[in-house]
Amino acid sequence: AVYRRSLYVFWRRIIAPTMFFDVASRQSCSVRAVRTNTPLHALLTLNETTYVECSRVLAEQLLTDPQLTDDAARIRTACLRILSRPPLPNEVTVLQNGLRRSRREYSAEPTFAEQLLSVGDSPRNTSVDTTEHAAWTSACLILLNLDETLNHE
Repeated sequence: AVYRRSLYVFWRRIIAPTMFFDVASRQSCSVRAVRTNTPLHALLTLNETTYVECSRVLAEQLLTDPQLTDDAARIRTACLRILSRPPLPNEVTVLQNGLRRSRREYSAEPTFAEQLLSVGDSPRNTSVDTTEHAAWTSACLILLNLDETLNHE
């Protein structure tokens, strides 16, 4: 495994870990956590190596699963894995449109697809089509950055 969960995080006194959004100040005790989701959070998670690599690996699993033969089945499986619920009809439409747009963009600029797929330490399955893999990586990254994914109530 490339990454491993841990209970311990290196913490500097003046700078909190970047992946802890809205962390309380260390100067005083906080009884309740503040929950926000700002554009800066989205900017961080859309470009953070761990999120991009997680999206890439999930996209690879979706594309290599022999039971998932079409986009709708892959979208459903991705939503079940990430959101723990099936997608709504309008969500399927939005993700399918995003996939079409990503496929067009990555087929026009294959170097962008290769740059996206080179992020992270885990090895990439080179038998998966680069354009398709990059498009699905983008779709999975969208799902990982939903407010519903980042903030559980």
